[in-house]
Order: sequence, then C-alpha cells, then structure tokens
Amino acid sequence: MKKYISAILINALLLQFVGCYSQKEITYDEFYSLPKSEEITVETKSGETISLNEDSLHHDYVRWEKNENSITLYPQHLEKYSPTALIEKTDTVRYSKEDLSKIYVDEYDESKTITAIVVPVAIVALILIIAVISYGGPNVDW
Repeated sequence: MKKYISAILINALLLQFVGCYSQKEITYDEFYSLPKSEEITVETKSGETISLNEDSLHHDYVRWEKNENSITLYPQHLEKYSPTALIEKTDTVRYSKEDLSKIYVDEYDESKTITAIVVPVAIVALILIIAVISYGGPNVDW
C-alpha cells in the first residue's frame, strides 16, 4: 500500500514542479476587478517586483489593498524598542496605477499539465515494451 501512495505522491510532486500554471499579464483594471485571493506579481516602473500572495491559511504575506487608482502595501518589520525588546512596526507604501509597469496573474495552463502527464506515461510505456521484447516476452513477429 505504501508503494501506491508513494507513486501517487511522486506524480503529484512532479506536476507541482513542472508548473501547470503560467503567468499572464493583465491590465490594472482587470487586476482591480479580480478577487483578492489571486496570486499576483506586480512590477513597478522603478524595477521593483512585488508578490501579493497568500499562504495556505489565506493570510497575506504582505498585507495590501487595492483601490481604483492605486495599491497600498502595509509591510511589517521589527524595530528596536529598547536594548532588550523589539516591537512590530507597519509601514504604508502606496503605488499609483501609473507607477506600475506590469501585473501578472497565475493562470492554469492545460497544455503544460497534459504534457507533464503524457510524457512520463509514454516513457514508462516505451520502457515496458522494450523490456518485454528484449527479455523474451510473448513471441511476437514484428
């Protein structure tokens, strides 16, 4: 039973690494109309890349909100309060719509998924066919 579970997990891991998602560039207006739960990458005109992602519990890595004409980030960091204590500080960084050069959203890519499944299955089938033929499998006249 453990072998079957391992085989399923290995294939799932392969699909995860192949990346069945592609980044699609969208406009700010499309971004504004998306639900907040999307994983978004924003590039500013100054060359900075900002990832607006959530963890598996739906908490933002960086708190942020979008407005009709801007994105506001609330990054947190620790600041020295006394020689033995740190306090958590929140900054406010605002990027206007004009400050952003590109916005990318992760989109499901069916062709990558099919390729990630079909190619390994075809390789395994080919190896099995070669093994059967070379080790005296059924008497087949080719």
